[in-house]
Amino acid sequence: MNKLKSIGNWLKKSPFVKAFVIWIVALVLLAFVVDKIVLPLFAGEFAKTGPVPNLEGLSAEAAEASLTEAGFKYEWLEEGRYSSQVPAGMVLVQMPAAGRVAKLGRTVKLTKSLGLREIEIPDLRGKSQKQAGISLSRAGLVQGEIVKGAHQSIPRGVVIRTIPMAGKKARMGDTIKVVISAGVTTGKTLLPDFSGEIIDLVYPKLEKLGFGVGDIKRVKGENGEAPGTVLETSPKYGDYLPPNTKIDFVIVD
Repeated sequence: MNKLKSIGNWLKKSPFVKAFVIWIVALVLLAFVVDKIVLPLFAGEFAKTGPVPNLEGLSAEAAEASLTEAGFKYEWLEEGRYSSQVPAGMVLVQMPAAGRVAKLGRTVKLTKSLGLREIEIPDLRGKSQKQAGISLSRAGLVQGEIVKGAHQSIPRGVVIRTIPMAGKKARMGDTIKVVISAGVTTGKTLLPDFSGEIIDLVYPKLEKLGFGVGDIKRVKGENGEAPGTVLETSPKYGDYLPPNTKIDFVIVD
């Protein structure tokens, strides 16, 4: 018991122990100051944030000015992207996205629109109508109206050319007309498109072309057409027909 008291008295009087206790206390106080004062100050200084502005559809100059005003930097990516919605030269994509909260001073990456993609119209000469449609679809184009044309050497039903011509540039999604051979048409006459015309005005035209009137079917109009309006014919327009061919009509009642 006396020995323990002696050791306790020695510890209280020892300079080393006093220094150690002071060091521990100072360390605790330092940790408290750093955690409660220093770190919050630094966090407030270096972690200021703000919403990223919406830049999509803006010109390069407007996008850069908007970012600078909001406190961000910008970087344009070298490769653009095609778009059917955003005109060429305008901002198509931004990262981070509009409305995202980001640290001020962060670099926002921008991608320019290249506009509608232009495609070279493929050469369809010699293909069937079905093959032509497949080739146009693969190229990103749409097969439009089928036009029949007389040709001495290209067989009936085979593509003669396209409108516009092969090799010309078209925009993705454009409609391309296809001219199909009607074969040798000597002695035959092209049946024109009478749809939308009044049947009474069609009769003299048919007679002049050398055709006759076949069956006439009357149906109820669905789009407010006037009575007697031609809706379709059989054979269909664009065919080359021999003289005296009877043409059937579907008209509005």
